[in-house]
Amino acid sequence: MSTYSFIACRAEGTIEVHALDAGQGTLRRLSVVGGVEGVSTLAFDHERAMLYAGRATPEPLLSVFTVVAGGRLEHRGDFALPHSAAFLAFDTDAVLVASYHDSALSRVPVDADGLPCTERPTFTDADAGRNIHAVATTRDGRHVYATALGSDAILAYRRGAGDEPALVRLPATAVEPAGSGPRHLVVSSDGSRVTVVTEMSGEVITFARDAETGALTRVGQVSIVTPDDDLVTGVARVAGGAAVPERPIWAAEIRQARSGSLWVTTERTTSKLTVIEAGDQPRVLSSVRTEERPRAAAVAPSGDLILVGGETSGGVSVYRVSETGALEATQRIETGGNPAWFAFQRVD
Repeated sequence: MSTYSFIACRAEGTIEVHALDAGQGTLRRLSVVGGVEGVSTLAFDHERAMLYAGRATPEPLLSVFTVVAGGRLEHRGDFALPHSAAFLAFDTDAVLVASYHDSALSRVPVDADGLPCTERPTFTDADAGRNIHAVATTRDGRHVYATALGSDAILAYRRGAGDEPALVRLPATAVEPAGSGPRHLVVSSDGSRVTVVTEMSGEVITFARDAETGALTRVGQVSIVTPDDDLVTGVARVAGGAAVPERPIWAAEIRQARSGSLWVTTERTTSKLTVIEAGDQPRVLSSVRTEERPRAAAVAPSGDLILVGGETSGGVSVYRVSETGALEATQRIETGGNPAWFAFQRVD
């Protein structure tokens, strides 16, 4: 079984295709696709082997590729997006688009070939919250959750039925304290928990999910910041916003590893990768200094390999995480500037 890793290099306007050796924990570059200026986020449709790339261009674009033999990317077209994309997620027959700068969430339907279509309307919610940063679906197909960093909230939606919109907004869940800035989130494999990382306070917070109503109840939290980090509370980075302090908390990513028993997070000011024991009473297990300003991180399909990209280092480090949370560096490679996102395909 082979795994392909796709790396969006924003500064270069490229997508790199790598073969990932799960046994060795190493990447081998196969090809580089150019002409995707502003590429900043990726999503993958495993059923159709389609890669979707959100592009931060003057007119926001979605570039669509089919993965063909050998992991090669075949460009299928560029399509207009209703707003800028900070995060993409594939959702059965649509692409979910979260916009930080436009404070909007959209669901863009795709046709049988996986291409955006106009036969079904695009759903857009443009007044649910400020600075929407991430979006995730539940495996049971009932709910969609998104983080509104500027509103300190987790937005919730249920699937629409009949003449209803594609997504019907439910009551949002406040994330306290004010100014913490929920950034990225993960939904547990059994759908019972939703967990967020807060950008400005550096906390990982777990909420229990009611599968019927979608309601969230806070059950546990842990900080990824220590006194030795010498950090202060961060600020939202928006036009006209507050001045950024010298050493702000600037957490970025959260992903699940080891079948959901672990979470991995990144913090950019300290350039740290942290491993947390998942659960209602989470605890930090280990941390290491990693790529400079590690905005992007991802867990490979094997569940034990973590890829971390540095916004300013121009490189990607690969780590193997054990069941106990111990981290072992297995490789570091140079990539195009600002490796901003990862996606994977596992093939037989």
